[in-house]
Amino acid sequence: QHHQIISTKSVSLIMGKGGRANVIVEKKTEGVWKSSYNPLDSKAPKLPSKGEIKAAIPKECFEKSYVHSMYFVARDTAMAAGLIYATNSLLSTDVPANILSVEGLAWFAGWNTYAFWMGTILTGH
Repeated sequence: QHHQIISTKSVSLIMGKGGRANVIVEKKTEGVWKSSYNPLDSKAPKLPSKGEIKAAIPKECFEKSYVHSMYFVARDTAMAAGLIYATNSLLSTDVPANILSVEGLAWFAGWNTYAFWMGTILTGH
């Protein structure tokens, strides 16, 4: 993929403690993705307003419930604790001597699986 340089300009920058750097600033336009959507175009489709989006969401989604929220906190805490217990039982924290061995690949896959599921649990799946 080739980029066409439209303009080049040398700029002198003052760095910390009196240092100077000559930097070449380039503008590249070719090969860069640009959205075809222009909100100022009269033919552009109308985007929904915040009110229209909120009106499309069921009202029960905006109802606050302490009990319901605490249920999710307890559920996610139990899931995280269970995952920590299972991981602690099955995987070692010591890096295998040969990471390309079957044991090393199993260790690597195990910790990546742990990271994926813990991330899923703690972001409120």
